[in-house]
Amino acid sequence: MSSTALPLPVRFALPDDAWAPVDPESLGVRNAAFLAARDAAAGEYHPTITVSGGWRSDAASLEQIADESIEKLRAEGAEEVELLQRRSLGTEHAPAVTQSVGAVATVEGRRQDLRQAQVVQGLVDVEDPARRVVMIYTLTCTYRQWEQVVPEFQAFMATVEVVPQQPGPPAEGQSEG
Repeated sequence: MSSTALPLPVRFALPDDAWAPVDPESLGVRNAAFLAARDAAAGEYHPTITVSGGWRSDAASLEQIADESIEKLRAEGAEEVELLQRRSLGTEHAPAVTQSVGAVATVEGRRQDLRQAQVVQGLVDVEDPARRVVMIYTLTCTYRQWEQVVPEFQAFMATVEVVPQQPGPPAEGQSEG
C-alpha cells in the first residue's frame, strides 16, 4: 500500500489481514492521509493506525512537535493525558521520536482507557535544510489491547519507506523550471 496524499509518497504494508484501510473522514479523522482499522482485539474498540504529515519550515524540534500531538489529544477532549515514554532515534537527515501516550476518552458514548504509540519522523530536504517533512505514524488502542497490537504496529513501521520520486513530466499548471 502507499499514500500519495502526503508531501512525500510513502509505501507500507499492513501487519496482517485483521487490518483494513478505512476512509479517515468516515471516522471523523480529518488530518490523516491514511487510516487502517483492526478487527476488535480484546474488546469492542477497533485499534487504528494513522499516517499524517506535512512540510515544516519552523524551528520546532521533533520533541516539540511530539508535544503538539499530546496537546491535540487534550484539545479534542481527552482527559488524563500522560506522556508515558519518549525516545529519540534516527539519523541526522531522518531523525525520529517515539513516544507512548495514555489518555481517557469517550468514544461512541463509552469511556475508554486509551494508549497511543507514535513515531514522529523528520525528513530533511537535502536541497534546503531549513525545510523538512514531518511524518507522524500513530497506533491508537485500549490499554487492554496494547500488548497485542504494539508488535503489529512495530511490524507496520518496519515496512514504511519513502518512495523515490520519479522524474517525469510536470504536473498540470507547473513548469519545468
